[in-house]
Order: sequence, then C-alpha cells, then structure tokens
Amino acid sequence: MKFSKLTLASLSVLTLALGFSSCSSDDSWDTTGDGKITFESSSRAFILNEGSMNKNNSNIYYFDWSSAEPKVGELYQTQNGRMLGDTGNDIITVGNEVVVAVNVSNYVALLDGYGVEQSRVSFENYKNLGQVRSVCYGGGYVYATSYGGYVSRLQVRGGKLTYVDSLRVGVRPEDVEVLDGKLYVTLQGKNYDDNRLATVASDFKTVSYTTVMQDPVHVTASDGLLYVNGYGASFNNPWGMVDPATGKYTELGHATALGFGKGTIYLANSVTDWNTYKTLTTLSAYNTATGTTDTAFFKNVPSAIATMSVYSISVNPFNGKIYMATSDYVSDGTIYVFNAQGSYETSFTAGGINPHAIVFLK
Repeated sequence: MKFSKLTLASLSVLTLALGFSSCSSDDSWDTTGDGKITFESSSRAFILNEGSMNKNNSNIYYFDWSSAEPKVGELYQTQNGRMLGDTGNDIITVGNEVVVAVNVSNYVALLDGYGVEQSRVSFENYKNLGQVRSVCYGGGYVYATSYGGYVSRLQVRGGKLTYVDSLRVGVRPEDVEVLDGKLYVTLQGKNYDDNRLATVASDFKTVSYTTVMQDPVHVTASDGLLYVNGYGASFNNPWGMVDPATGKYTELGHATALGFGKGTIYLANSVTDWNTYKTLTTLSAYNTATGTTDTAFFKNVPSAIATMSVYSISVNPFNGKIYMATSDYVSDGTIYVFNAQGSYETSFTAGGINPHAIVFLK
C-alpha cells in the first residue's frame, strides 16, 4: 500500500530484522524522544505539504490520529531547527521511522518517529542522477527515482541512510514501487510522451517494460496487483491495473487522486475548466474483489469538496479512516476525514500548501 509501499506485516518483520529503534506503544515510547515536541499519544500522523515550487515553503505537520478533533502542529522545523526545503515530493514509513524526498533541494532524509532527522543523502553529490522524485522501501533498501533517468538504492541501517548504487531505467522516471522483489517505475519521457512502466528484476540489473497510459505518474501495489494513474494523452487522468504476472494493463476509469485501503481503492476525479478556473470533483470507491465502482460510497460529503481539487488521498492502516486533502495551490490545504464506511467525520487544516500525503505511526 502506498502509505509505506509495504504491507504492515512486512514492515513489522523488516523492523525487527534490521533492529530499528522503535517509538511506538512499546516500552521505548515516550512523549518527546530526542525532540522538542510533546506528543499526546503514540498515534502520530505526519502530513507532507509540498508548498509552492521554488518558494522554500515545504513543511511537515503532525497530528494525533486517535483524537476525535485532530489539531495540527508544525513538526520538521521545530524538531530540526531548519526548513524542510523545496519541494517536499514524497514521504513513506519504514517501520517506525520516516523517509522524505525533497525534489529541488535534492535530498532524501531519514527521520525518527518524532520527526527528528537522523541522516540524509544529498543527490547534489551525484549530479548525473538528476533531482530526486519519489521513494519506496523493500528488503532493507530505500529506492529513489531521479529525473536524470535513474532509480537508486539507499541502505537503511542503524538510523543511518547511505547511498549504494543506481540503475538507469528510462527518461524522466517519476514514481517507484516494490512488489515481490521487483521494482516498478513510471516513465514520463522527455516531452511527457512515454507510456511505459519499467520493471527492474530482483538482481537490480535487468530492466523490461510494460505499456500503460501516456505520461504515467503514480504506481501502487495492492493485493498483489499494480495500479497506475497518470495524465494520459488527452489529459483525462486515466487509471488502471497491471497484472505483474503477464504485464497486461487494463484501464479502469479516470481519477486524479487514489487512496488504497484493504480491498478498496478510493477515487477522486477533479476536473478544472481552465477558461473559468472552476473545478468539479466527483468521488467513488472501487472494490478490487468485484471490480465494481460505488459512486455513492462517500456520505455527507461537505459541499466544498465538489468545487475543490482533491490533491491526495491517504488511508490510515490502523483504523481504515480516509483522509482526503484538498488544495487551491496558493493557501493551506484542508484535510477531510471519512470513516472506513465512507461517512464524513471532521476536517482540519493541513498546515501548508499542496498536501502531498499523510503517513501514520503507532
């Protein structure tokens, strides 16, 4: 699942195997760790806000996801005494630690479960790789795409992140996912005209390709299958499924944001008329077992969502709640919370512009 690009079971095994320090609800948990912020409980969620390109206003905010009325607070700058950088492009969990990729500032950082930075790899030291984009985790490595055409391996061990090596996979790789020991990378192409998903074998040497939509953006593994969404040749935001066994791509619909729960994919399609600058958003849920789409899944939806762009959808793996983040690209986004049955519960500020994703810790 995209929140960590691993199942919870896999995360638990890897956390034990690699000896990560834990800041969950076990004996090592306390309210502050080595940081300055006092957390009310171990149920923490971190919001990565991209900010605006070249404005150096990316940030990470936090909230207690077990609270009925979450209150957000600034995390990264408070804990580390400096700005996150420009532009925060991806965030994942690795056990009870967090990895964040910052595009223009061009680094990948490892944070502990309190948001304190432990280590970073600057891609400025590897100029030929280009600017870093997205990250995923598997088998002891963080995999990072970069616009120079590469996917890189970074090793996570003992609270330290180190660069290992890189493999060229195609032009303008965007997202990366791991499934059954293989990597899957979306390729956008020099002029956003590529229509392929690169598959990197477990030897981290062999690359093959699958045809998907033009200008693919995100790839996510869920229930043994791969789901891809992108802009498409006519910018109609297609999304679909790739069978990793056959490489066959099947288009399933149109959506600008996808969130992945257990057996369900939550969809938002935000379409903007650039003549009037008016946006219309529709919501639905896709059942992966039956292959059916429920357009009435979300209930008591606040009217504001219908005219806002849904920027991201994140699902809490601990309770199934759905966090839908909206953006107007200039002011702080809003997070709308729905329970696992699709009923609206509450909303709160994201604390920054363009909320990219939320990750959850316990």
